[in-house]
Amino acid sequence: MKTPWTRVLHVTAAGSLMAAAVGCGASTPSTTASHHSHGSGAPTVVTFWESHAAVNQQGKALQRIVNSFNSTHPTIRVEVTVTPASAKALAAVQAGDPPAMAMIGHLPQYGYETAGALVNLHGFIYGPNGFPSSQLKGIWPAVWAAEQTPSHQQYLFPVDVKVAEFFYNANLWKKAGLTATPTTWTQLEHDAAVIHAKTGAIGLGARLDHNDWLPLFYSNGGTYYQGSHLALNTPAMAATIQQVSARDNAPYTKVLSYNTSFEDFAAGKLGILENTADGYEMVREDVGGKFPVGVFAPPPGTTGKSFVLYQGLSFVIFKADTSAQQQAAWSFIKYFDSPPEQAVWSVVGGEPPISQADVAAVQQMAGSQYTANPGPYAGTRVAIQELQSGNVIHKILGPAQTEVDTVIQDQIQSAIAGKESVSTALANMESQSLAYLSGNAAQ
Repeated sequence: MKTPWTRVLHVTAAGSLMAAAVGCGASTPSTTASHHSHGSGAPTVVTFWESHAAVNQQGKALQRIVNSFNSTHPTIRVEVTVTPASAKALAAVQAGDPPAMAMIGHLPQYGYETAGALVNLHGFIYGPNGFPSSQLKGIWPAVWAAEQTPSHQQYLFPVDVKVAEFFYNANLWKKAGLTATPTTWTQLEHDAAVIHAKTGAIGLGARLDHNDWLPLFYSNGGTYYQGSHLALNTPAMAATIQQVSARDNAPYTKVLSYNTSFEDFAAGKLGILENTADGYEMVREDVGGKFPVGVFAPPPGTTGKSFVLYQGLSFVIFKADTSAQQQAAWSFIKYFDSPPEQAVWSVVGGEPPISQADVAAVQQMAGSQYTANPGPYAGTRVAIQELQSGNVIHKILGPAQTEVDTVIQDQIQSAIAGKESVSTALANMESQSLAYLSGNAAQ
């Protein structure tokens, strides 16, 4: 079972860079000793910082892939350091001693871009040692779009794909007399109310962040951001606020932090938990076999479609290393994102693969248990179905995204708490978000 630190580390690796980077220089792991090849004929050493602790399934899958790579590539040795790389690698860059590569979130890339620290991967991706066209064409479109900056620079290559899912306690589900997972938002609320009434458990453990409001906003017909246009003061956002408000103020709902939600679900206090695909393995670890855990995709909004948000971590290569080390790091990235290793990442680690081209390998490794729900691969299978739907979105890419998310979440929360009317919240979120995007917000 993961410690709270491990789980927070995994989640915050994709969060705000600058806030996390403050004061971390003294604790940044040193890479000096292993940063270079050690003498003639020694392998090229690739220092790799990432945040999946070895005690969880993602960490186990990653180490298995690293071990396989090292054994089949004798001229290269990948050395892993588990650390919140999104933030800490910037301090290492500033100290002149970054790792060769790392996994970081999408927003932190802008701090690294400003520092001139990252290699543009375009030449690697499309060069002679690049990816097969079938693999590249199969990458989920929203995932691929999110790896590029608004100016079309590509410092990121996808590795850790997260999309929203709901988990349910199959024992409480059965006790409540439920036989099918919800296919509408209204049915989700109904099922949560039934679980609460018939079992005494909290019907729904919910979260309020961009994982929640942005997919529902799109499912309600929202367009959010196109070019330079931000469209938040709309009927779609009004409907979203009203739905979230009705849900969060209901007696069957409890709004929970990330860690608390896992603890309550594992203790049998929650019937349904809102989370993401990679959380399925985490929550199953915490449950420890006490009850079966099922999975279903977010239900559709007023459009009849269900949109999901892509978020996650990506590979980066740092400029400070030699050309040989950069090439060696790229060789590992290419190996990691090949179908056989993506099967390990999905089946052992519980993460959906980055490409449609990998799905057959995942299914083959999972075998007959692939379709079982509850089952060991239910989280991965449902995530693949969501990605295959094409109804996947990604956040605005730009340095002001964190501030925009905070404004929207604060205004939704204000409306939910009855501190502002929906119309006032809509006007405030649009004007304040535009101010951040234009650079005119008060600091």
